[in-house]
Amino acid sequence: MVTEEIFQRFVPLLYVRDSLEAIAFYTDAFDVEELTERTMLLSQVPGMDKTPGADKTVVYSKLQFSDGSALGVAELTADTKADGEHIIGNNIHIGLVYEDPAEQRTAFDRLARDGKVLEALENRFWGAAYGAVRDKYGVIWETNCYLAQGDGEGAGGPV
Repeated sequence: MVTEEIFQRFVPLLYVRDSLEAIAFYTDAFDVEELTERTMLLSQVPGMDKTPGADKTVVYSKLQFSDGSALGVAELTADTKADGEHIIGNNIHIGLVYEDPAEQRTAFDRLARDGKVLEALENRFWGAAYGAVRDKYGVIWETNCYLAQGDGEGAGGPV
């Protein structure tokens, strides 16, 4: 059975060791489906295909629940998103998904106020405007707005 993707505003993102194994574990534990068209391995990132283990390192995945909720799972690695290596406690991020780039920009800028931009909000190779910020309370938010197919600049123009 193919599960249709449902876009939700808040998506918890778990960063774990052995991410491929964890995806199999969570799909079984929750009886959900991995949306393979959203799964990205490190080997798919430009310039990273020769990195040892890149074909087994999950950069992003999405598990879709029947009630519309979702869970993202990715590999726990050293990463600038958390100013160094992830540890238990900062390995959980909250993903925000937008359909309107202007709405994404407003929320991103507000979250960054008195916080820290970890990754600038800009158009990315996977077809989305993306940025990450740690707010003034230490919560890490990853914002994503999928761009219109073939547009390259997004439905609302560049971010």
